[in-house]
Amino acid sequence: MLGIRLSADAEARLERHARETGRPKSMIARDWIVERLDREEVDGRIRGAAALHAAGQSTAERNGHPKPEEDDILRWLDDEDGGYDWGPSGPPDLS
Repeated sequence: MLGIRLSADAEARLERHARETGRPKSMIARDWIVERLDREEVDGRIRGAAALHAAGQSTAERNGHPKPEEDDILRWLDDEDGGYDWGPSGPPDLS
């Protein structure tokens, strides 16, 4: 159970909003509190992801997987396309 003290002005505003929406004040307050808790949780996750990004650490690295070296990536791409260098214009239009 939670008791909330509001200023007279805030109480009047909440009362007016409750009347206009046809919902009890407690339901409105509960919904707003849960909505804010959800928003704070999402904001916290975004802040954490932004901190990882700023530190240059990927999710894979955070989970203990090393960052692949550029040569490894290029070697994989060569294996994938047979080593053909498409150049700046990309693959030929076969249509």
